[in-house]
Amino acid sequence: SYPGGPPVLRDVDLTVEAGQKVAVVGATGSGKSTLVKLVTRLVDPDAGRVLLDEHDLRDLSLSSIRSRVVLVPQEGFLFDGTVAQNVAYGARPAQPGLEVPPEQVVSAFEELGLGDWLAALPDGIETDVGQRGERLSAGERQLVSLARAHLAGADLLVLDEATSAVDPATDVRIAGALDRLVAGRTTITVAHRLSTAEAADVVVVVEQGRIVQTGAHDDLVASDGPYAQMHAAWMSQTR
Repeated sequence: SYPGGPPVLRDVDLTVEAGQKVAVVGATGSGKSTLVKLVTRLVDPDAGRVLLDEHDLRDLSLSSIRSRVVLVPQEGFLFDGTVAQNVAYGARPAQPGLEVPPEQVVSAFEELGLGDWLAALPDGIETDVGQRGERLSAGERQLVSLARAHLAGADLLVLDEATSAVDPATDVRIAGALDRLVAGRTTITVAHRLSTAEAADVVVVVEQGRIVQTGAHDDLVASDGPYAQMHAAWMSQTR
């Protein structure tokens, strides 16, 4: 629960295996975002524990958690500076005070298939993004956020549907970069679009603060439950 408020999540019991791609779905206000906040330790549970490799998150230093667990929000935040500075912020230099080499930043974009986009910027990685990234579109800001997450080298990626708030022109490019970003990593995605859930290994359905279904997309669609109803409604709207 949040201070002064009622319980937001109840009786949650969920295990995510290493390497799994998990999609969390549910109506607005169901508790999806709070679940993500617990995993990234933006909030702590009132009761129970959140474990990472059997270690309670509260027993780990925040710097340790931030180096292994990376959150990519729906709208990536950029600070006033260059593309290189914003991307390098996610890296962990071998020694404090060392700077991330420019070629390492460029490689992050290239490995995500974004080398051509980077090359088209006025000054490449030295392009000034402006305050809060105002000189870039919403989609372009997300591309920089994805490169930052890739350079961070996290084991666990937590994504708040990184393509749900971007311009259509950048949507396909982001989708391709995401495919490369999540390869070989454990991912938990708050899915606002069920196409994301279709591609996941495991779908977690949250309803009124409880996990009411967990399973593979095909199995949940075949069963008579909340996810099947949700998917049927979504399919009728996309035809």
